[in-house]
Amino acid sequence: MATSRSLPVRILIALARTFAMFVVGFTITFAVVAWPRWILARDEAVEMAQAHLRHDVAHPGWSFPGRVWSDAVPLEGTSKERLVLEARARGYVEACPPKRPGEVCTKTGTVSLRGGLFAEGPQPPGEQGWSRPLALEPVQIGTLMGPDAELRWHLPLNEAPRHLIAALLAAEDRAFYDHHGVNFSGMARAAYANARGVGVQQGASTLTMQVVRNLSQDKEKTLQRKLREMMAALAIDTELGKDTILQIYLDAPYLGQDGSMSICGFEAASWYYYGVSARDMSLGQAATLASILPAPGRFSPEKHPEVAKERRDRTLRTMAELGWPAAEVQAALAEPVVARRHQLPADRYAAYLQATRQWLEANLDPGLVYGSGLDVFTALDLVAQESSDTVIPQGLKFLEGAVGRRKQPLEGAGAVVSSVSGYLVAAYGGSQRLPTDFNRATQARRQAGSSLKPLTYAHAFSLRAPDGSRRFNAASTVRNDKHVFPNTDGWSPRNISGDYSSTSSLAMGLAWSQNVATASVLEASGGPVPLKAFAKSLGYETGHWRDELGLALGSAEVTPLEQARFVATVIGGGKLASGRPVVTAIDVGGTVRVAPEGERAQVMRPEDAALTRGLMRLVIEYGTGGASRGGLGKGGYGGPAIGKTGTTDSEKDLWFIGGTPTYAAALWLGYDQPERIGASASDFAAPVWGWWANAVHRGVAQKDFGGVKTRGVAVCTQTGKHGNGTCRMIGAPFLDGEKPGPGGCPISHPPPDPEAPDRENFWERRERMRLEREAAAAGTAPPAPDAPPDRPAEP
Repeated sequence: MATSRSLPVRILIALARTFAMFVVGFTITFAVVAWPRWILARDEAVEMAQAHLRHDVAHPGWSFPGRVWSDAVPLEGTSKERLVLEARARGYVEACPPKRPGEVCTKTGTVSLRGGLFAEGPQPPGEQGWSRPLALEPVQIGTLMGPDAELRWHLPLNEAPRHLIAALLAAEDRAFYDHHGVNFSGMARAAYANARGVGVQQGASTLTMQVVRNLSQDKEKTLQRKLREMMAALAIDTELGKDTILQIYLDAPYLGQDGSMSICGFEAASWYYYGVSARDMSLGQAATLASILPAPGRFSPEKHPEVAKERRDRTLRTMAELGWPAAEVQAALAEPVVARRHQLPADRYAAYLQATRQWLEANLDPGLVYGSGLDVFTALDLVAQESSDTVIPQGLKFLEGAVGRRKQPLEGAGAVVSSVSGYLVAAYGGSQRLPTDFNRATQARRQAGSSLKPLTYAHAFSLRAPDGSRRFNAASTVRNDKHVFPNTDGWSPRNISGDYSSTSSLAMGLAWSQNVATASVLEASGGPVPLKAFAKSLGYETGHWRDELGLALGSAEVTPLEQARFVATVIGGGKLASGRPVVTAIDVGGTVRVAPEGERAQVMRPEDAALTRGLMRLVIEYGTGGASRGGLGKGGYGGPAIGKTGTTDSEKDLWFIGGTPTYAAALWLGYDQPERIGASASDFAAPVWGWWANAVHRGVAQKDFGGVKTRGVAVCTQTGKHGNGTCRMIGAPFLDGEKPGPGGCPISHPPPDPEAPDRENFWERRERMRLEREAAAAGTAPPAPDAPPDRPAEP
């Protein structure tokens, strides 16, 4: 009997042992196989989420366009006149005294500050509570929209209204705070409801699972994908927490379409539908956006308000069930669903914006540029930029009227670089309309002509003898007679003026743009190879420059930006001007992706830069650049300035490069398809540059150049010696302790021929031809024109 009763016991014991062995085996198997896989999946999921939070990745579903801002204008150190101009460029309105933010009083030069977003962070309206010196605010000038075409702006969780979070959970995941990333009971209910064919009120996918799907972009409809998604959701929920998941979700979801652009995240959607920040959305508006998440196209409050209202009301009632104040819900239920499309701010200043994009693309990964929500703070000066966009086209229109309309328009391009910081502060790209168009200021390479000559003289000043003494100074002399240069296959340049002499001083060679003397300087300085190396150190791209003495006369192709950088480097005492537009760039997470420039590289000795400045100053005060002071009935720039004209062969490219202690600016005039203009840079480029510089400097106090000083010493233009009474003299720049060579000029120069005709410039020729036409029509002899005319009227 006992034996028979023990059989079931033995069976139970055997089953228990088998089960125990199964459990142990399963546990061992899980520990050996499944646990490491879980650890790997967990780590991968957490790193994926953290990489997105750091904005190290960007893709459809997680792409934040950037914003480009102008520079701020500090109140301290800015003149009243300039401050008023800068305020008006920002849309400040007149009020005396200014009381409300955004008002300016022209009479007193005082403003009521708006505050806004600065590189140092947001600043409040008024003058209290600032974390940086008081300033006029940066202005958004453009958006950096990438190929993903997603408009998405960051909404910090701690700034999101409570009712938005409540509406989101009511609409998408009521049990968000009760599960660990996967709602197993919800999945069971959804499966049961689907099996019965009655549909579901609440989906099985949690907010966390939606976040995983959005970040991973893994959307295949398979069981394996669902399992991976669940494991990642459990990992993220456990390791990163609920707040992190909510933060990602606020920025992630697709919420509408504007043409080819997707509206993503609640901040962008709030601006798009309601024209306000998500921080200021009403309860009804928040519930509407939360309710259209499953299908923003079908439920759009703009296109299908009745459907959107039905879904919104359902969400609001769920919020009431979950404890949201009934009175607030009832008030929101009574509101109509009203939404309309609000456009992005239009891009402004196409040439400058294109230069910014070009620089960012060259220095950052494209994913950062177009996907990390960069706030790019530039050096753009609104007054300098708007002056460029106004004055240069006016000048071009005036000049085009003078030369006659042709099949292609006369174009211009210009770049303004700060002489102090070395940053690009304004750019004019010609007839450029979009920031993606070809930018003549930064991309057009044209022959520089004589505007490149200062580079040759700067290089000569940089050379030292074995004993350390300077090899060249402003009074040094070189050949200036018409001759064939050796080892050049018969090259014999000519001086445009037709004047030659056995020698010429370096001061005269640059001031009057003597071709032979300048080529002789390059020849005596070692030729084109060391000049190219010197130019490269100053920021020129020299890979396409030919190894020829013609470089001295400007055979190389350059951009206006390169030319402006060179001038700013010379004015800045030899410290390299980068010419970059970007001061700093900060991504949406607060990481500084581009830092402000530190100490600028010293690429020229300060004393060499001072001598180059001195020679370039002579161009304006004594030589070919005088029209920059004013011409054709319009005043130019009257303060301390340096410059150089440049006219290429056949007059196809006209340049004027120059600068002041505040700004360096380079101007190019010509046709896109090279064509003879029929005038020189002295005739056209110099006066337009003067008008432009005068406008750019409005309200800027005139001051003299700082750094190493030079003093003018009168020397013979030909021999560089002290005059003997017959010499034509020029005030050459010298450093303290330096002077011309001993003795006076040994040559007895003949007096100038009073009968020798002066070179006829474009305007004189135009006036003579007008008089000849009028005389021919009247049948009389044409009168001789007097001084160069001020007509036609100024632009």
